[in-house]
Amino acid sequence: MSGASRDPQRLLARLQQGALEDLVQLVLDDLLTHDLAQLVDAAIVARRLGDAVRSLAEDPGTEEQLRGWLIRHREHALDPRQGGRRFPAGETLRGRLPDDLIRPVEQLLAEPCLPDRALVLRLIDHEAMHTLIQEVLHAALVRFADKARSLGPDTSRLKAGLGRAARVPPGLSRLRSLGSGVASVVGSEIEQQVDKRAREFVSGAISRVLGQVATLLTAPERAETMGDWRAYGWRVLLDAELEDYAREARKLDPDQAANAIMKALRGLAGRAELDREIQDLVEASLEPWADTTLGEQLRELGLERAWRQAWSELALARARPLVQGPAFERWLVDWLEPGGDPGRE
Repeated sequence: MSGASRDPQRLLARLQQGALEDLVQLVLDDLLTHDLAQLVDAAIVARRLGDAVRSLAEDPGTEEQLRGWLIRHREHALDPRQGGRRFPAGETLRGRLPDDLIRPVEQLLAEPCLPDRALVLRLIDHEAMHTLIQEVLHAALVRFADKARSLGPDTSRLKAGLGRAARVPPGLSRLRSLGSGVASVVGSEIEQQVDKRAREFVSGAISRVLGQVATLLTAPERAETMGDWRAYGWRVLLDAELEDYAREARKLDPDQAANAIMKALRGLAGRAELDREIQDLVEASLEPWADTTLGEQLRELGLERAWRQAWSELALARARPLVQGPAFERWLVDWLEPGGDPGRE
């Protein structure tokens, strides 16, 4: 290395004037040429994650710290400086995500693929769904019965006219009043019977309705329509105002959430084969990409530009303050001194 090339100030100036950006791009280029399996050591990842879970579960202060974080998060979701809003009106998730991410996800969701019918039926065959269908069908049947009765002939005017046209003996008048009372009781009984029969019918029909729903959701001729529906759901999530999400976040109960998370952590930490299970999951997730590089996968998904931009910004945000600080300058000077090697004593 020549004397000029060993000048610390000259090298610092080069780094601060564009060489650092070139170095970051060189590192990213190298990462894109590696297989995903080469970039991730499943055993190390599993061991670190297992240690983290056990440490968090054993720390008596974890639950309180978690509760405090959740409380701060909920308070942050309500910003009184904006009239009780956390986000400006009209701001959406779509405006915060790159189009290179939005389009591939929408295309993936719109693919005309269908889940297995048995799986769908198991997912929807739950007490909550039973109750929902029962209430909807019961209300529809009762409304139909009421509508059917209202379609009958209205004889009230005819009865009133006959009553005025003919002199009714006192005994017959009392009998007519008694008959009206009986009719009222009979009508009430009919309504109760209709309601009872409707409930009985609905109870027996729920399983058939669930089966029909599962069949319709997985019918081959509906594959394209269901794909359009999934893509529509993605667009709805993107175009919902961020304030809507903040409003949902404010419903969070920090005590219940912290308690549930801690129970899950302690349950995981107590598993004897936790590290092995995490490693199996990591290896299984990497297996489909064993013979392809990170760059090939990102290009196939249309995400390479967004990935490179995000990681470039992150790396430069960390590296620029480092190379501009006095500690890095001292390290560089020590390194470039004749025979100097700050990494060795």
